[in-house]
Amino acid sequence: MGTAIARAQAETDLALRAASYGIASWPVDGMDVLAVREAAHRAVDSVRSGGGPCFLELRTYRFRAHSMYDPERYRDKTEVQAWRQRDPITLLTDRLRAEGSLGDGDLDDLEKEVATEIDAAVAAAEAAPLEPVEDLTRFVQSDPVRAP
Repeated sequence: MGTAIARAQAETDLALRAASYGIASWPVDGMDVLAVREAAHRAVDSVRSGGGPCFLELRTYRFRAHSMYDPERYRDKTEVQAWRQRDPITLLTDRLRAEGSLGDGDLDDLEKEVATEIDAAVAAAEAAPLEPVEDLTRFVQSDPVRAP
């Protein structure tokens, strides 16, 4: 979990690796919400027009440790702080405010709407029946093909 890609892979450019399989691919600044949106639209248009599959490498940064048990000794705190300056949500919010597209009240309303939607989803999940144990591995592996 704490192995840097450069220590595990000879080629760290994942978009380049995907391209080597003949798949249309390109890297995207995953810290830029609008760049991700544009790339996703481009990929969807390509797929829908018959161009085959696309691979988008969304280059992002994980701000937190992998889990609460991860001591996170593999990266410096100043590195994390530097990346936090590129927080995609903060950058988009600041941009929308600067454009006049988002006011403080708008953001509060949006956050309340999201919280309500999350609460409803959690309630629906908690009210749903439990998955039968015999189905836990369904769709994990293909069913064996039997000879006629």
